[in-house]
Amino acid sequence: MIEHLRSALGAYFYIRTARITKKAVHALFDAIVAEADNAGRPLFRVERATQGDVRYSALCLAHDRLVPFLDPAARKVDRVHGFILVVESGGGVAVLRSGLDVTATFRKAHLAPVGRGSVERAIARHDAVFEKLSLRNMTVSKLALRSKTLEARDLENAIATSSASRFVPQNYRVRRDDGSYSATPSTGRIALRADRTDVEGAVDWAADVIDLLAEEAAASSAFIRRFARPAELDAIHAGTPPTFFAVDTMALADAVWEAQDRIRLVREEAGAWVELTKVEVQDVLEALDYPLAVTAAAAAGDHQLRDDADAAVGAIRVNRSRIALRSLDIPAIADLHVERADHALGGDPDRQALVRHLDGEDMFTVLFADQALAYIDGALFRDEELLGGGAAFMRHLVAEPALVASTSEKGDFAAGQTAFSPTSVFRAVVDVIAKEDVLVCDDLGDEWADFIGVSTGTSPTTVTFYHAKHGATSLGASAFHDAVGQGIKNLGRLGLGGEAMAIKHACWDANYKADKVATAIARRMRGGTREEVEEKIAEATMAPDVQRRVLIVTSSLSRAAVQAAFDAAHAGIAPKPNFVQLYWLLTGFFSACAEIGAVGFVVCKP
Repeated sequence: MIEHLRSALGAYFYIRTARITKKAVHALFDAIVAEADNAGRPLFRVERATQGDVRYSALCLAHDRLVPFLDPAARKVDRVHGFILVVESGGGVAVLRSGLDVTATFRKAHLAPVGRGSVERAIARHDAVFEKLSLRNMTVSKLALRSKTLEARDLENAIATSSASRFVPQNYRVRRDDGSYSATPSTGRIALRADRTDVEGAVDWAADVIDLLAEEAAASSAFIRRFARPAELDAIHAGTPPTFFAVDTMALADAVWEAQDRIRLVREEAGAWVELTKVEVQDVLEALDYPLAVTAAAAAGDHQLRDDADAAVGAIRVNRSRIALRSLDIPAIADLHVERADHALGGDPDRQALVRHLDGEDMFTVLFADQALAYIDGALFRDEELLGGGAAFMRHLVAEPALVASTSEKGDFAAGQTAFSPTSVFRAVVDVIAKEDVLVCDDLGDEWADFIGVSTGTSPTTVTFYHAKHGATSLGASAFHDAVGQGIKNLGRLGLGGEAMAIKHACWDANYKADKVATAIARRMRGGTREEVEEKIAEATMAPDVQRRVLIVTSSLSRAAVQAAFDAAHAGIAPKPNFVQLYWLLTGFFSACAEIGAVGFVVCKP
């Protein structure tokens, strides 16, 4: 029957780590048959046949699969067929499959992931035209844009790449002279748009791709090199410890609700396995959705994960080829397990603890003391934009001498006062930093920013959100969390349009009130009457050349101190973890602004 096989040209590619024998293939196929639900007699079973210099093995059988839209307890099944084709060529292995897969035991014994760099050189070649690209943001902030998918006839000529170095390519489709290829580097999956082919054609194609993956001297596309670059874990030296850990809750949510091979979260109650409801799954995701600090532990190679209270809640180990999640002791997930959704509830023989699933699927991000590095989806990436000493980052930092005298965020309040305290950050914004001819104070209540400025007498017109903060001068990230969170959360408000503006204009009629004190500080600080301000804002926001900015104004940061930290890092001195956290927090903010066509800045002390 194998002569009737017609397969799409798509496969998962691996590096062979140990010799594959006929005995090993025989054991693999026996295990696949044993794991299949009510497996039928194989339509074909071929073990290590030869085709030129290439060997291939193939298995096809029928089995039962639960009807996905019916209650698993009803045990209603569809009779389906699946096949697997394993191609061995040189030091590589390709697995073409539908409905069947190699076992975890076989994979662990004989296969290793093909490197992201190899996939890039093989598929994203210098002559490739990118048609589709999915990207993941190198940030642990839950407020920033985490992923995006772009599609065009030629992406290189259709998009701006100002924030490209903050994004990791997840998968892409390219057009080349030899066809249209798609690739997912994290899984080693490569596919070619083509008619289905017989077994000989599939084997030849898989062998050709394995040869491409082995070409170490091949040049990859200049376009793909603008994004975060793959690096090797064994190149990390002892002075570059991990500093931050975060579970990829978006990937976990997708696996539960949207993936083709869905999973379910279960717990054991009274001797029976029970599936978590949607609300319970959401609670689990929220419990996991915050970054943990990473500190060195006593055991060699282990690093502790610590929560905001500095309590140890888990551990990771940095190995030569990957980072392993050793433990994660969070009460919300203590008794949770993962099952494949295509098995009956409680019937998955490979059921595993949720922590083990997160580890096995690399569903986490790790940041390092070297601010250029991030471990995402089981691979290490380097942001090459930082190799020049942070020049791009520093262009977003603006020194303002007036902030040196700041002693508070808003100052004290008294009835009847007409201005914010002279040594407050708010006063520095009003008197020195904000240059716009329209300026309103939007602090308190449903605030979009502390101040909103609109420049109508310039070309182009500008709309600026100001977020003012005060604190002791440091290179730590803690002082910026609230301001960055507020800034990212309100990026969608920069248009200053819609029904919400009527509410805003009414709110600005009242004077500023804080600490239960009614002051005489007018919220419309510049721009005229309500009618005049309404007209100027409407005209400015409708201008075709309007530019939008978001400024975090803070007395807790020194531009010179940041530059000194970059200079030290450029000289080979590893930066302190608190500076790495600050860097990642602010670059995530700058990137989030760029994604919606705005520009983010930090105005700070010289």
